[in-house]
Amino acid sequence: TPAEAWSKMLNSKCNRLSTQYLNLLRAAASSSNTDVRGGRHDARGGGGAMREPNEPPPPLAADAALSALQAKLAAQNLCVASSDMLDLIRTLRLSALLMDEAVIAAEEEEECEDVGELAIAAAEESALIEAELMTLRNRVMEEDGNADATSGDVSAMNR
Repeated sequence: TPAEAWSKMLNSKCNRLSTQYLNLLRAAASSSNTDVRGGRHDARGGGGAMREPNEPPPPLAADAALSALQAKLAAQNLCVASSDMLDLIRTLRLSALLMDEAVIAAEEEEECEDVGELAIAAAEESALIEAELMTLRNRVMEEDGNADATSGDVSAMNR
């Protein structure tokens, strides 16, 4: 149905927004702070020593450039996903405005009928389960009663 398709699109856009936000947060964290290599730097990159006071060492410069690029990409993806979400919201608002009262009332009535049918089915299932429980309880009570009667007969015979 169109409503289910719209709902799926909304879920995918929300997932995309949260993923891109997470990517933005990861990019904002310095990759040199979360280096899983144990602080080792590529020797071909010139090491980690600062040779000039205004220029960072090559590994740090590379990390900063990579983080900046990732942050820029994630921010652009967030803008696109936000724009898509706004389009979905506009579509929903427009469809709600275009629906006339008769259609809205018919949808509400159909929804009420569906919920009513579910309630009736749940009540019937509950009644069946309750009847089964009562049957089992009566059976256990009978077995306990028979066991008590049998033990009473044995004790009377022992006297």
